[in-house]
Amino acid sequence: MNTGNEKTPEQIIAEARGTYAPIKWFVGFSGGNDSLTVTHWMMENMPGAVAFHANTGIGVEKTREFVRDTCRDRGWPLIEIRAKEDCGQDYDQLVLERGFPGPAHHKKMYARLKERCVEKLVRDTKKHRMDKVAIVTGIRHDESQVRAGYAGREINRTGAQVWQNPLYWWGKGDFHRYLKANDLQTNPVSDMLGMSGECLCGAFAHKGEKEMIRLVDPGVVDRIESLERQCLAKGMTWGWEQQPPDGGWNPDQGMMDFEAEQPMCVGCGKKGGVY
Repeated sequence: MNTGNEKTPEQIIAEARGTYAPIKWFVGFSGGNDSLTVTHWMMENMPGAVAFHANTGIGVEKTREFVRDTCRDRGWPLIEIRAKEDCGQDYDQLVLERGFPGPAHHKKMYARLKERCVEKLVRDTKKHRMDKVAIVTGIRHDESQVRAGYAGREINRTGAQVWQNPLYWWGKGDFHRYLKANDLQTNPVSDMLGMSGECLCGAFAHKGEKEMIRLVDPGVVDRIESLERQCLAKGMTWGWEQQPPDGGWNPDQGMMDFEAEQPMCVGCGKKGGVY
């Protein structure tokens, strides 16, 4: 439905530039179809843009290979920051200390596995204390009824981070047509699973998801099941596809604004029914 608030991608970029004057523009490339679309659009329309991939340390390796190969083949500069090696955040250690997260603890996993990567990206980029750094995502307004009612959510600033969604007012069909018109090869993992699989923290994992992932990366499922056995031996009774027991260490966070607070995981929020 047309609300009269729609802006073109060019208008959104111009507004962010005029308001915050970012010194550098990064575009999040997770390996999913929406991120491929927005990455290509930025590379075509924003000279000097750089692709950014947050490697959570727990995900489908074929997706990371797709990101690297696509950037190499198209000549796109890529910065990949690893949660474990570059930021000291080890998924296995977190799980063995606390158990698998469940929906209520997604924010913690996001902070450790993705937000730390973003913070390092910004620290490494800034030259002066007041510098701003732009980070672009492929969020679109029609992914949920909640977001469809938002206007003015194309740009969100968090400290030195200027998050923006230039394709916010495009619909799912627009993304599909763009991929086809530009002959963009999509990630086979995403085509098979309906998600990129770049992060498998398990906060919103559903029953049967492990077996689905096993079709594309049996190794990562073996790793998850090894963690399940180790957690069980420590008295943690829930697995990757389950939630911690009521009254446990993992309290209910309630509803949250995934678009503003966890912009690199909006798909997780949608899958988990948060909005």
